[in-house]
This record gives sequence, structure tokens and C-alpha cells, in this order.
Amino acid sequence: MAVETLRKYLASVRLRPAEPSLESVKECLKNANANAVKRGDQEGAKAIWCLETTLRIQDLYLEAFSELKAHEFYKAWCDLERAQLALLSLQRHDMTGWAEFRLGFIQKHIERWQSIFPYKIFLSPEFITLEKRCSICGRVLSPRKPCGHVVGEIYDGEECFRRVTQQPIGVSLVDKPLQKYSVVFLIDPETGAPQDHYNYAIIEYAVSALQNPFDGWDVEHTKRLQPHSRFTHLGRNDPCPCGSKKIYKKCCGPREGVLCPDVEFRFEVAPPLSVPSYGFFVAG
Repeated sequence: MAVETLRKYLASVRLRPAEPSLESVKECLKNANANAVKRGDQEGAKAIWCLETTLRIQDLYLEAFSELKAHEFYKAWCDLERAQLALLSLQRHDMTGWAEFRLGFIQKHIERWQSIFPYKIFLSPEFITLEKRCSICGRVLSPRKPCGHVVGEIYDGEECFRRVTQQPIGVSLVDKPLQKYSVVFLIDPETGAPQDHYNYAIIEYAVSALQNPFDGWDVEHTKRLQPHSRFTHLGRNDPCPCGSKKIYKKCCGPREGVLCPDVEFRFEVAPPLSVPSYGFFVAG
């Protein structure tokens, strides 16, 4: 399969054809990478690695969209994060196909999806590094004994990284994690199994309005005054629903309403008639 055919396949991601199959494209890229390495063509192997990474990003984004449709929200969150990390790796080496392969669209919309997830607190583990090895040459590394391979660079068609052996020593709760997989879930006291206690109503609304993962959309995070009648279930000494962490009677209670977070969606393709197109109130 010619490189030009592979590029056309990647460019057709919005309406991906049945032929060639995804598996045959992956196999072709793998073989092309191996052949370039065998010839000693480092630049050629790097170019194929960029195409392989592009395909992986596209697949992760498509899979995340399918998971959102199936209400498998945490799986979608993790695949969006994997796609975002792969985008950062690819961005270092090649942005010539960014528009052609819809990578700019994917990058922008990953950030939009992440902005409407209800995850706000994450676990941040703390480790002691016991050993660090180079993924390319396998050498054990130290500040005085570098191997010469640069993290993130491509060697023989593979990205260089460090394989780290670690010993955990603690964990912290953070709101801006380095990696976003460690979402905090409640634990069922009887079974010990994690419980997904998050409210995904906003995401359900957004994904129900989209028929294709490459239909563009945007979201604006604002605040809107909500009537007190929405909060009759709250007592005067309960936390104020505006999210200020003050009690209701000393915050929005005396005011004409409660100024609550609100999101407003704009869709490039009109949603199905069953999905109204308007802002979405976020209860505190």
C-alpha cells in the first residue's frame, strides 16, 4: 500500500471507508516502519511513525465518541487523555498534516469535552524513583551517566521515553493533575468496588446533539441568575448552590436569585429535533 494511499485513508477520517480495513492500514504502516529501519532511513522511519501516531489519535478520538454515546464516561475520559498526550508527542515532530488529518479539530474538541466533564478532584501519587532506563538502548540512567538518547525524539521509528521503577510513598488530592486518569470515585462500603457518583447530564446533552464525531461544536461557560424556587430542597444553613462555599442565607439567600454556573452550546450541524438547542443550567 503506497504512502499516498495511507495519507488518503487518514484524511478520510470523518467518513472513513470500509476498504482498506483499519487492520490492514495498521499492518502496512508497521511494515513500512520496519523496512525504513532496515534500510537505515531514520527520516523515513520517523515519517511513518508520525502517520502511525496520527492513526492512533484518530482511533482514540473515535473510540471516545462511541464510549460517550454508550455512556461509558470514564473510559471516554481516559481515551481523550491518551489522544491528547499523543497529540503533544506528534506536535513536536510534524504538523504538516494537522488540517488534512483533522488533528486540529480533534485537539480543540478534546479540550471542549474535558471542560464539560464533572471531574474536578484527582489523585496525585508520590513516588521515589528506584531505577530509570532508556526505552531505546535499555541502559540504566543517572545524572552522571546519560545515554545520549533524547526523551520524545524518534529513533528507529520509535519514540524515546524512560522506563521508571518506582516505590509509592504517598498520594495527594489535586485539581490540576499532571495526568488526568486518576479520577476520585467513591467506594461502596460493602463491596469495596468504586462507585461512579458523578452527574454526566451536560455530557449526555452534548453527545445526544451530535450525530458525527466530526460535527463541530463549542461551549461557553457563563453564570446565570436562577430563581430561588429551584432550590426549595435546600435549607438556609446549607451550602449556597452558587458554589461560593458560603451558607445559603449569608450568600445568595437575600438576593433576587442564585447566580449559578451555566453552559451554553453552539452546534455547527443542527441537532436532532428531539434535542433542544439552548443553554444548560449547572446546579451547584
